[in-house]
Amino acid sequence: RVSIRHGSAPIGPESSKFGDAMEARGNLHVLPSCVNIGAPTRLLDFGSGETGFNTYTIDEKGENFTFKGNKIKAPFFAAFVETGNVEAFGQAVMEEFELAKCTLPLVSIFAGATGLHRELMGHAGNAMKAHNFLVDVEEYLSSQLAGKQTKFWLFVPSGLLEAQFELFATEWLVGRSKLLNLAATEAEDVTLTLSLIHEAFNQLDVTRNGTLSAEDLEMLACAPEMSPSSPCTGKAQVIKNTVSDLVSVSGHMNFEQFQESLRKSTHLQMAVQTMIFSGTLSAGGGSSQLSMMGSGHNMTLQLFSVPIGNKVPMVEGLFSKPVLQSERQNWALRVRSELRQANFPVAIRGLFVGISAAYYAMHAAGASERVISLKTALTGLEKALEDVDQDDQLKIANLTLVYELLKWCFDDSAGFVFKRQWKTRDGEFVSTWTLGLFTQQHATKKAQEVKTRPRAKEELWKSASSRVVRPLSQEMQDSARAENLFEVPFAAWPLADSHVLDLGSGEVGLYVYQSDLAKNMIVAKSDKKCCEPFYEGFVDKDRVDDFTSLLIEEFKLAPDRLKGREIICAGATGLHREMMLADRVKRDKILKFSTKVEQELTRRLQRTTCFRLFVPSGELEAQFELRAVQWLIGVPGMDIRSSVLPCWMVNKAWNMMAAAACLPSGIGVHIAKDQLRALGVGEDEVMTALKRADSNGDEALDYEEFVAAAASEPTFQALVRRCAFAGTISAGGGSSQLTLTSCVRNSLPQLFSMPVGNRVPIVQRLFSEEVTWQQRSDWIERIRSGLRASQFPRGLSGFYVAISAMYHAAKASGINDRLVTKSEAIAAFASLLAKLDAKDHRSIANVTLVKEIITWVFDDETSVLLFKRNWSTAGSTTYVAGWTLGMYCTQFEMDEDCRERSACIIQKHIRGTSVRNAMLRRP
Repeated sequence: RVSIRHGSAPIGPESSKFGDAMEARGNLHVLPSCVNIGAPTRLLDFGSGETGFNTYTIDEKGENFTFKGNKIKAPFFAAFVETGNVEAFGQAVMEEFELAKCTLPLVSIFAGATGLHRELMGHAGNAMKAHNFLVDVEEYLSSQLAGKQTKFWLFVPSGLLEAQFELFATEWLVGRSKLLNLAATEAEDVTLTLSLIHEAFNQLDVTRNGTLSAEDLEMLACAPEMSPSSPCTGKAQVIKNTVSDLVSVSGHMNFEQFQESLRKSTHLQMAVQTMIFSGTLSAGGGSSQLSMMGSGHNMTLQLFSVPIGNKVPMVEGLFSKPVLQSERQNWALRVRSELRQANFPVAIRGLFVGISAAYYAMHAAGASERVISLKTALTGLEKALEDVDQDDQLKIANLTLVYELLKWCFDDSAGFVFKRQWKTRDGEFVSTWTLGLFTQQHATKKAQEVKTRPRAKEELWKSASSRVVRPLSQEMQDSARAENLFEVPFAAWPLADSHVLDLGSGEVGLYVYQSDLAKNMIVAKSDKKCCEPFYEGFVDKDRVDDFTSLLIEEFKLAPDRLKGREIICAGATGLHREMMLADRVKRDKILKFSTKVEQELTRRLQRTTCFRLFVPSGELEAQFELRAVQWLIGVPGMDIRSSVLPCWMVNKAWNMMAAAACLPSGIGVHIAKDQLRALGVGEDEVMTALKRADSNGDEALDYEEFVAAAASEPTFQALVRRCAFAGTISAGGGSSQLTLTSCVRNSLPQLFSMPVGNRVPIVQRLFSEEVTWQQRSDWIERIRSGLRASQFPRGLSGFYVAISAMYHAAKASGINDRLVTKSEAIAAFASLLAKLDAKDHRSIANVTLVKEIITWVFDDETSVLLFKRNWSTAGSTTYVAGWTLGMYCTQFEMDEDCRERSACIIQKHIRGTSVRNAMLRRP
């Protein structure tokens, strides 16, 4: 059946009903695990006006990569589904994917709906039509392939997720194409090339002594890369050999020698291009995106999106024919206004790639396919706007849009490549979301394999040293770059407390986290709030001493000359994010204030202190919140009240574990042990729980034993919650968000955001003094319209956690801190709304908003909700499911391999020292 992964068919009671619900609607927005190493990965792209067929294959060594792609000018829904043309679509699939040559017993095909098809799949009727059509295609293909089983998985990547995959695809291509013109002769090109190379040199020069050692250069080979090639093989090994030859004489390399080495080594040049690659700029009909990738060993993606595209002037009737000069100016002002409201960053440097409509604008300007400066790009667009046909509305709109995007976001030193077709040694590619999906998932799988590869002490040192940050005062002296504000600092130090600040709109959150390495757990030692805004309460009044004292008191910092450096991470969210991105004056003031605080802390604590200020985008903040909740719901002993777990949740956990064990009839105790330990359950607790669950003592759990354990064992209940967890949903004053998990570990979540929050009726004065029933109805229609326009999915299945303002609505309704079904939640909210005072504007607005979102998004029978804010364990440790915890969880998990191997090296060193000392003491 459609969207059921092979090896994961439902088992047990009610499996048919559960399967059908998940197939037809609930799984459409769950990102599948597509990559099967060593076998072809077949991806369909159901675009607005065409259907793309893409086949990606890479061998198990990660060395030979092949791609075959083609598009047919036939939209999936209009040309095939509505006409019921099963045979035509089946034949196209057979031919384009060459299924007749397939020797595997199962043919898996993954289909992503984008563009107009993303909107079509948002309607339950259309989704069911597509589902039934693909079921018929499966049967047709099986008949054509002599009974061989064929499986489709239809999914809908959000627009934001599509942009993220395009970024990964572009980064992969940048590392496999020659972009830098090292033989440039024109002064502007030479200056730009030298600037970009110097940026790479500075990133590698960790010691800031103006030279690079072989160890510094080998970081090019060891740095994480979204690539189908596994680290330290293939190209990476060539880089290591090249580095060894280049520095064999003097042992070090200065900038001039580094520049010369790039001319001699193509592999080194491509590695440098990957290092300086900063992100992508894209534009479409209804929106534009800026995607930025962090550097080093802590690669975090930042995404900014603005609801303004090149078709807006035509849709809204802003242009006449011919387009008037005043209309052009108004369109440019509209773009700037939208960028300001969307908090798009300014003065960004680095190497960016322009794709989609941004590429076509620069192609029209005659400056595509090569590295150019901002000045060249703007000059080319100005010339193209002068020469364009005055009746060509779309071209004028697109050229103006891209011009304003470039002028707003980038520093004069930024470099650009506007490119569509990429030539590599593996063939020709286009930077599409399907390529990004494949490379990202392949890299994730290879990264898990690399964890088992022995690593040298030098590699571990590079990994650790890359996380050490310099004091902000030093960065300010070196002219701090705006893009550095988007680098997420490392906070999950294994042997020391981690101090994280949340600089929110009206308060400062102070959090202290500690890792319990013995139990592989995270401990929240403190979470305090200072009810004063960071800028207005401290920065604007220059209260350096007061803020320093606040940090020392709440973080319990004490002077200690023998202790190493103190690192405090501070993330600017809410209104402070807007200040840091859109107001240069306030940003500079905040940076100077932070520098003073850093210096004062250093003086008082008698040790070097680093105050690491950064700006997580709204999308990244939502992803961190999702990760925090994902970790919390899997912790055994968490205070989650539930009478009986629904059958479908237990079945889903059983299916996932049975698939991992490759045993349809039972789960080996060792598999269950690994799963429970991954949740942080201690060795003794694991063995005790498994002993009780394995009632017949055969070292395996059958279905009945697993169900019984899930009904009574807290550890197994945590496992069921973790397996069924599907995402978070939240509401605030100005917007509401839905974040969905992926089937792939450490993969990207889906994010949906609606610019409608609980303060909208109050700010826009939609309510009278006493809210009438007509005004309530109008507010309900406003919410539904926003959900429809933002393409929020419907009929989702799974276990979801509701946070922020949704928790407060649930608390007022008496359904907080326990598992409830959708029908229970809706009934509770309806009952509360009937009792609320007509003058209570905020409660009416919030409860109505929450009720409508829950009604719209979730399936009636196979969805469970948990409205929760504070989480407590049996040991009385209290957690807040905020972005700070999510950031720590993410880094703590990513750092596991480095911690384990470093511990082994330390233990060997201590044992060796002990043996040597014992030998020296012998007479």
